[in-house]
Amino acid sequence: MYRLLFLVVFALILVACQPAQEPATDPDEVPEAVEPDEVMIEPNGEPQPEEVIDEMEPHDTDPAPLSVGNRDFALAAFQRLIASDDADDNLLISPHSILSALAMVYAGAEGETRTQMREALRFALDEPALHVSFQALDEALAERAQVEREDDASGFELSVVNRLWGHYDYEFLPEYLELVERHYGAGIERVDFESDPNAARLQINAWVEEQTRERIKDLLPSGSLNEDTRMVLVNAIYFLASWQDAFEQEQTRVETFQRLDGSSVDARFMHRSDRYPAHVGTDTLAVSIPYLGREVSLLALMPASDVDDFEAWLAALNRERFDEIVSGLDGQRVALAFPRFTSDSGFRLARLLRQMGMVDAFSPTEANFERMTGVGPGVMGRSLYVDEVFHKTFIEIDEAGTEAAAATAVVMMRLTAMPVEDEPITLRFDRPFVYAIYDHPTDTILFLGRLLDPSGD
Repeated sequence: MYRLLFLVVFALILVACQPAQEPATDPDEVPEAVEPDEVMIEPNGEPQPEEVIDEMEPHDTDPAPLSVGNRDFALAAFQRLIASDDADDNLLISPHSILSALAMVYAGAEGETRTQMREALRFALDEPALHVSFQALDEALAERAQVEREDDASGFELSVVNRLWGHYDYEFLPEYLELVERHYGAGIERVDFESDPNAARLQINAWVEEQTRERIKDLLPSGSLNEDTRMVLVNAIYFLASWQDAFEQEQTRVETFQRLDGSSVDARFMHRSDRYPAHVGTDTLAVSIPYLGREVSLLALMPASDVDDFEAWLAALNRERFDEIVSGLDGQRVALAFPRFTSDSGFRLARLLRQMGMVDAFSPTEANFERMTGVGPGVMGRSLYVDEVFHKTFIEIDEAGTEAAAATAVVMMRLTAMPVEDEPITLRFDRPFVYAIYDHPTDTILFLGRLLDPSGD
């Protein structure tokens, strides 16, 4: 089989299959491509003619089912990665990047492969509503960059891009290519994986590096592609934003951050007293630090007490608890101390996705991407399966704002009466915490991370 390579930056590699058993179909019998006026997509087994797809527009969809499922996947995947990750490491993923890339793969899946992906990825919507909703979400996120700058030093950039790389003579169904280009903006670029897979790898890595302003390099490691690779799907996210109200550099000073093992490390802490959406609960402290325009924010959460078990608290942070905290944010005067830090992560996600139930997609003999190629499972040299999923992320936070990238949060402060100048609550993020870059109008987790050591040591 051929591999699918995800870049997240997210890369999915599709490879051609070489089954040990006899092929289920005559390998010389190539199914004909579906004609445009025939059935294209079958949600839950019910055919949907093309005219249904043509009639659906992004503004016709309800974003809630997609956003709830996306947050559910984000927290579930995050918990599994933490359980398998080195406990001393900082960790950062982009759930939106991962899901965008996998949604393009899902569009080509059929049978049990499709059913497993739907359940593992928490896709609650049928097609075509699913793909139209992803399109609407990306269009909404693109609007964030239209925020008016207060000066030349401030700005907001959020870029989400998709691209396919396909082997130059491998045939993909035109209906599939039209769907991913229409709803994900993912055009296909033809390369020669068979003759020079390393040249194709370098070309893809160069594109990712360009899209992420050189923050994500070498997404695809040496040897990740070979002569059997037939498609690489890539999603890249780049985020660069100023705070709505910048931290004053003169207020930044070196202070102590306490690690999980009780040891401490020096870190540069930014300070600001202002009104922030905050949550002060019996088990959780949280603050939402808005970026320019207030629709996206950095949401930071930690246990309410420094004697609480951070790992037990984190294990209880599921989607329902996360949503409860976000909905409980309320504008308060806060004396905030927050560390400057830089963090990056890199993952191979195949094992995680298998654990979450997406099994057949990675099987050379069981993977079924017939809606992508017109060829079912087990056809030697033609059927496709997913070989690996690569994900890389980067984030840097300082007094001016945040820069984040993946090659895979703004709770708006409520407008109330003029506030009474009460005593500010003090929130010091000087011990391990979880953070998210969160788009409030769409309830989307763009990035989700854990910081155990701001020094990066």
